Amino acid sequence: MNVAQAMPDKNDPVWRAANGFVVRADQGVAKSLGHERFTVKVTGDRTDGAFALMDGTVKPSHGNSPHVHTQEDEAFYVLSGEFEFINGGQKFRAGPGDFVFIPRGTRHGFRNPGNEPARLLVFYTPAGPESFFLENGQEDGATIPLTREFYEGIVDRMAAHNIVILPGDDDWDQAS
Repeated sequence: MNVAQAMPDKNDPVWRAANGFVVRADQGVAKSLGHERFTVKVTGDRTDGAFALMDGTVKPSHGNSPHVHTQEDEAFYVLSGEFEFINGGQKFRAGPGDFVFIPRGTRHGFRNPGNEPARLLVFYTPAGPESFFLENGQEDGATIPLTREFYEGIVDRMAAHNIVILPGDDDWDQAS
């Protein structure tokens, strides 16, 4: 059985199109929000809306409030430290090299339970939520007071990016 396919003609755009790109280690837009610092490495503008990528560092004993992305799947790859995750009704820990996938419409959250900063990559498909960090995060070195008014206003800004906050009373109790 011959499974070889015919090669495209040398005039086919596949031979000369260079639609891919590289993002270097020192590239991206860094933004902080509370105790999280994310470098937005790839936006939907670069991928025709297909996906986005952020590289995040979370301070010890901090993370985000459980929430839902109504239009996007979210995935995480832990680079260092350990994270506690909420995935619907599940709670679990993930460490370096672990991958976590959260389908859209699923309540989820993460936090760093350790004593040192922890780092993870965050992927969105399709792209979209990365624009929330670009629009609302603080520039490195800037200090926006994280007041009650800031947090009250952020709920509406999150909703504009298809993110709905859904905190519970015991979100981080008994994570295993």
